[in-house]
Amino acid sequence: MSEVPSIIEFSEDISKAEAPVPLPVGEYPFEIRKAEGKVAATTGNKYAAVTLFVSADNYPADYVDGNPDGETLIYRGISLEDTPRARHNIRKFMEAIGAPIKGAKVDMNSWIGLTGVAGVAHEAYEGEDRAVVKSINPA
Repeated sequence: MSEVPSIIEFSEDISKAEAPVPLPVGEYPFEIRKAEGKVAATTGNKYAAVTLFVSADNYPADYVDGNPDGETLIYRGISLEDTPRARHNIRKFMEAIGAPIKGAKVDMNSWIGLTGVAGVAHEAYEGEDRAVVKSINPA
């Protein structure tokens, strides 16, 4: 295992580093890379944190600040609470990504590798705009 030295040299002066332009607002095909249950710190409610990968091939032609290897977005819009609204929303999400729906059990691991289209918007976070997933639609 290699170790990282205590002195790191970057290609540019970091005192002049600015926030990159976030992934532009729009619709982007994605693949699910990870899905895990979480508990919200503020409310104690359970939700799914779903890691979506958007390939750089799907960037708009004029988007130059994106990672050349693709962008990773986390979708946190799926409640895992056992309520009528949450059960309906998880069914709609699973239909959008083409996940099999059987009975009362959901295996989030079965979502990995499935695809859809993410509706991306911008929201301010700590004074900077960030790309956030607002909707999930079928591919």
